[in-house]
Amino acid sequence: MKKLRPAVITDKNNFRKLWDISFGDSKDFSDWFFDTRFVPDYCALIEEENGTVSSEVQSMPLFLNVRGTAIHSTIMVGACTHPDYKRRGYMKELYTYYMNMIGDMGVVLCAHTPAVLRTYFYVGHYPVSDTAFIETENSQGADVSEDIKEFDLKNNISPLLKCYSLASQRYSGIVLRSFADFKLKISDYLSCGAKCACVINDNNVTAYAVYFDDENGISGEEIISLDELSEQKIVNFLFNVGKGRKVKVKLPPETKSEYNGGIKTVKPRNVCGVANAPALLKAVGRNLDYVIEIKDEAVNKNNGVFDFSGNKTDKKPDISMEIQYFAQWIMGYRALEEIIKSGDCKSFNEKASQELNKLFPKLNCHIVDEY
Repeated sequence: MKKLRPAVITDKNNFRKLWDISFGDSKDFSDWFFDTRFVPDYCALIEEENGTVSSEVQSMPLFLNVRGTAIHSTIMVGACTHPDYKRRGYMKELYTYYMNMIGDMGVVLCAHTPAVLRTYFYVGHYPVSDTAFIETENSQGADVSEDIKEFDLKNNISPLLKCYSLASQRYSGIVLRSFADFKLKISDYLSCGAKCACVINDNNVTAYAVYFDDENGISGEEIISLDELSEQKIVNFLFNVGKGRKVKVKLPPETKSEYNGGIKTVKPRNVCGVANAPALLKAVGRNLDYVIEIKDEAVNKNNGVFDFSGNKTDKKPDISMEIQYFAQWIMGYRALEEIIKSGDCKSFNEKASQELNKLFPKLNCHIVDEY
């Protein structure tokens, strides 16, 4: 009989074997990945009776900025099922187990970027942030500002972290990176040969781009800026580096940057699941005198009627919604008014709903990290 359980350090080789079967990463990247991103206490698996790891979920702990509050979270770095065990409902079973497991550990949220956005809708992981893309199949180049400099990612990265930390204050959902977190992320990029350029004004980095330059063209993986002009400068730089080739850059959803001849789109990109709704309410609910009913088929502790301090109550709820819509609202991705109008939330107290809509408004939501 199969067994669901948390991972332990001795599972590392089996995790790696299943990862290599499931994904097409290079050996160098996989070596680096499992040396730096295998944190067994935040991973779970299904083990067959014969000892085979048939399905696995791998994540790392971090903190997300939700409405200005640091929330204990995880980011999913990989999930897969062995080809011999597919179409048995293993991933739904494992995700349900995993979400309850991390919730019991004190983790509140789990964010990740599915290859197919709808993949985890069945466990209540819905979109909570958007990403803008500008791309062209054949860049014609662009004017480049003199204040753009190449930046060696192997050197002191603190100027980039300062830029990231300042810029990230504009967004709900973004990862709050410590120096150690930022250093790990840069190491991640370097393992795949990333390059970097930045805009420097008065000895400060006002924008930077971590990008890849290979046979597929230019890919702007992480672009962070403090102002619109600096962002446009770094975008122009990337389209100029990629002159005559394919260029694709990722940007925050509210970006004003453009490229003549480039196609610009904004798409839902990241999803988030709630592992501990009472803790989330306690963190951001401001002890408000309102009551909400939450429904969740995956995580037991998320079900019930709560006040905005995260306590269960016998009071009549002012509003009622399923966990995925609660996540979208609290993160700031959708306004409560919008969720009510769409029929995804029931309102039993119009005055309370109007007040809650004002107190928890829609925000710019953006998550740079994808694993």
